[in-house]
Amino acid sequence: MNRRLLVLALPAALLTPQLNAEEATAPQSVVETQSEQASDPEPAAEQLPDTESVSENIKQPDAVKAIENTSPSTLPPQPVKLPESLPEQPEAHEEQAKQIAQVPELIQQPSPVITELSALIENHRYSEAYQYAQDHRSEWEGDGEFDFNYGVAAAQIGHYNEAIFPFERLLEEYPNNARFRLELARCHYFLNNLTVAETEFKRIAAQNPPDGVQKHIDRFLSRIAEQRQQVSPSWHGGIDVAAGYDSNINAATDLDAVQATFYLGDTSLSGLLSLNEEQKAKESAYGQVQGYVLHQRPITKRSNIDISLSGSYKDNTENDDYDLANTALSGGFRMIRGAHNLRFGGVYRQYWLAGEDLQTQILGNTRWQWLFAPKWKTGIHIEAGHQDNSQNDALDFLQWQSKFNLSRSSEGFSQNFQLSVGADEASKDENKFQGRSYIGLGYQARQALSESSQLYALLNYRDSQYQDEFDGLHPFYANEKREDQLTQLILGWNYAFNKNIGAKVQLNHSQNDSNLELYEYDRTQIEAGANFRF
Repeated sequence: MNRRLLVLALPAALLTPQLNAEEATAPQSVVETQSEQASDPEPAAEQLPDTESVSENIKQPDAVKAIENTSPSTLPPQPVKLPESLPEQPEAHEEQAKQIAQVPELIQQPSPVITELSALIENHRYSEAYQYAQDHRSEWEGDGEFDFNYGVAAAQIGHYNEAIFPFERLLEEYPNNARFRLELARCHYFLNNLTVAETEFKRIAAQNPPDGVQKHIDRFLSRIAEQRQQVSPSWHGGIDVAAGYDSNINAATDLDAVQATFYLGDTSLSGLLSLNEEQKAKESAYGQVQGYVLHQRPITKRSNIDISLSGSYKDNTENDDYDLANTALSGGFRMIRGAHNLRFGGVYRQYWLAGEDLQTQILGNTRWQWLFAPKWKTGIHIEAGHQDNSQNDALDFLQWQSKFNLSRSSEGFSQNFQLSVGADEASKDENKFQGRSYIGLGYQARQALSESSQLYALLNYRDSQYQDEFDGLHPFYANEKREDQLTQLILGWNYAFNKNIGAKVQLNHSQNDSNLELYEYDRTQIEAGANFRF
């Protein structure tokens, strides 16, 4: 065997990486951001990125992160009318309310009007009490004890709009009185002002009320979470624009040379093969735009169909060879049963690299979510399908992936744990060295700084085991099997100017370690942008 030092340009075909389902994950996808809001019973807000699986296998992993989980089925619904069966019975409500702090002594010597009104309330004669209060309102409105009894009477017979004002007046004078705040929260709930009601219920819970009252609050919070999942016909859309810096637009190694052996009949040449600048990590500034439109239409009160169209384009200023665009068409059927949310759907994705057709994906998916407590939810997402790469048949795969999530949301802070497993099965046996199986762990958290801004963070780890060895004549890794470990950290800040316009700043760092040095790389992206919703 002849060994020589080879100072050659490495053939580009040997370094062409693959684009697969894992790289299609979209931490900053406009559509995914909206999708996740619908299954999360929190007020609509800019969501954290989903756990991204940035891979070494894509020539441009960042550019294809735009369209994973594009289901709009969980889009924040429009307000809907509450079922008539939800209001508590007056007796049951009064029993719970007795456990709350007692009404303060609002006047020194009750007048006959106050005495009569209080007696009607105590005997649950709410309709008579309401009419009696109406007759004397012009004279007594603004008096603390009158306002309390008037508000209770109005609320108990369904005049929630009228009841709100006396309770708000009372809270201005007695801001720490839990009984007044509970009554106000109930009124907002039955008026379907769910965000305000949730805020007021949580403020009461923060005062550590008696167990019976806390259970009462938890029931309302559970109903709010369930109510937010009900859907009505709606259209939603949005555009995200961003500009930034990418230290490694082609997710490539920074090696100057790699050991290689070439076989020419009975002769072999071995040595270091030099990498030219085009084949090593390249940095660039970039601009990116993403957009989506979603429509959902209810079939029944607890089921709907949805359809969405989304797309993304990233333009690297230094090198157009790695500009990547994609589009996706997604649809599905969702049904809600109690605290359970089940969706069946599918998605078609198309990718273009430097203006040329790159690959397509056709996937079917199923998602189940369970809101098992007011602050907790869990879920499973499964998808499977086929990937067809137009530029390299070795990257045609049968793909599947399963994700398990556990989330907890409390006032101002939410977090999510994720476990994922999956595989890319090569369509042909001779390409099994490109196939892989993987397992990943992810954690993400969001902390509200104010009503308008929030910090978020994501930490993700994925271990990939490739399914077969490279061919015995492979110039770099003959008879070796590849193993990769990817670690990713995202830190970001969102600011909402109003419900339709926001801004963000984000840092994204990923590191891929491999037993084969050609596949090792580091990548850092820093970007700032704005988002628009309509």
